Amino acid sequence: MTDFLSITRRHFMMGAGAFMMLPIMARADVGDKKRIIVAMPNGPQTATLEPVRESTNVAFRVGYNLYDMLIAVDYKNGFKLLPGLATKWERVSPTEILFTLRENVRFHNGDIMTAEDVVFSFGPERMTGDKAPGYALGRQFFPTLASVEATGPMTVKFTTKLPDPLIEKRIAGWTGQIISKKAYLAAPSFTDWEKSPVGTGPFKVRIFKQDEQIALVAHEDYFGGRPKVDELIFRVVPELSSRLNMLKTGEADFVTELAPDQISVVNGMADREVSGGPILNIRGLIYDKNHPTLADARVRQALSISIDRQAIVNSLYDGRTKVPQGPQHESYGDLFVKDYKGIGFDAAAAKALLKEAGYIGAPIPYRVLNNYYTLQIQTAQILSEMWKNVGLNVVIETKENWSQVLDPKDRGIFDSSDTIFWQDPVGAMVRRYGPQSGLQMQVKAWSNDEFNKLCGVMLESLDPAERRAAFQRSMVIYDRTDPPGTYLHDLTLFYGKSKSLAWTAYPVEFMDFRASNT
Repeated sequence: MTDFLSITRRHFMMGAGAFMMLPIMARADVGDKKRIIVAMPNGPQTATLEPVRESTNVAFRVGYNLYDMLIAVDYKNGFKLLPGLATKWERVSPTEILFTLRENVRFHNGDIMTAEDVVFSFGPERMTGDKAPGYALGRQFFPTLASVEATGPMTVKFTTKLPDPLIEKRIAGWTGQIISKKAYLAAPSFTDWEKSPVGTGPFKVRIFKQDEQIALVAHEDYFGGRPKVDELIFRVVPELSSRLNMLKTGEADFVTELAPDQISVVNGMADREVSGGPILNIRGLIYDKNHPTLADARVRQALSISIDRQAIVNSLYDGRTKVPQGPQHESYGDLFVKDYKGIGFDAAAAKALLKEAGYIGAPIPYRVLNNYYTLQIQTAQILSEMWKNVGLNVVIETKENWSQVLDPKDRGIFDSSDTIFWQDPVGAMVRRYGPQSGLQMQVKAWSNDEFNKLCGVMLESLDPAERRAAFQRSMVIYDRTDPPGTYLHDLTLFYGKSKSLAWTAYPVEFMDFRASNT
């Protein structure tokens, strides 16, 4: 459940045997110190805790506890925007928004946050400069941002290149985190910084061991109230069976990426329960248009319409999620195209397209990771059989890490998911597939001129009808004219957890351990 496009470095999956060599840190109350342990299948892919460097499920899960944004999102009540590090904001012109910062907010190092920190967080050294470490993600998340400037010690003005109907949601979303300028500049190197960054969040970093664990400790002076626990530990345990055993024995308080067929197992454990469900993320596939077989749009469309998505939902997910109505989500509100039916399942039409394209069985590689997504291998196996039934010769290739998956040599199909960061088509369709997306700019797997022009309309227009029409046409291109991939189902995120913890799962990848959610 990630945006694969930000992942660039080598990542080795740690086996269960390697896990057994880790020191045991069972869930316990040690005197007055309380510890929560989360067992998860993967660590950050790029050895970083810096949000402008990675947007993955683990980055979201951990990072949400390290940082705050100027605007907060109420994930329990319809994604309402609330005061965060800013107490108020107002649009002073069609392209300008002014923020008043919260007084006496302390960073993890004890320093007080000022306008200077906010400006630096969005500035050229960290995010907007073409050589900044966050430039790739900053370009995707803030394509309309022109400047950020302090207008006083505790006031900041954001200026956009054009009227942006989503600027508040962008500032409240990923890569909008505020960091300490002083701590960033004092770090010996960026490598040192990204393993122990300094934010304002309820927890701060104590230990970061790639592929092993991330240990956080409570931020005593957190402006939102000190966390109820002293230690929050995210431990990498690749095997689901090992994670479940840890939950059963009390070595872990949470397990993530729980498969639906294990829900009854958790519910059968004493004092354990299941939380979570579908999240704002659409699980899908990417087709590399550069592959000689996939260069023909008819082959890509045949791949899409030969998938019985409902059968996957029923067989692997026990009906606990759903097939979306095309590459869109109901959370888009008035921009959701209710009469768009999606592409559906039509094996006969798929065979006809392949015959028309002159396809005679050339192998198409399909690269998958072992356990990044819930039931990833099982899904790949079912897809392979569905494709085989219409005459497609898709060959599954299991890879160790995202660098291997994204290697451009003979790249064909690979897994993906589209996180909906803002409840608008720009939050997924434009951000993930548009002209500034990693798919086009870094991975270079697909591009389409008409689609890119439509993205411009969705980004720039203030006319809802015009934006909706552009979005509908972009879905037609995505599904039929020139597919960059296809959707499968709404992504799920189930957790096994201790009943004693009053914790709520949000419909996003974040795990929130603030005092208000524990």
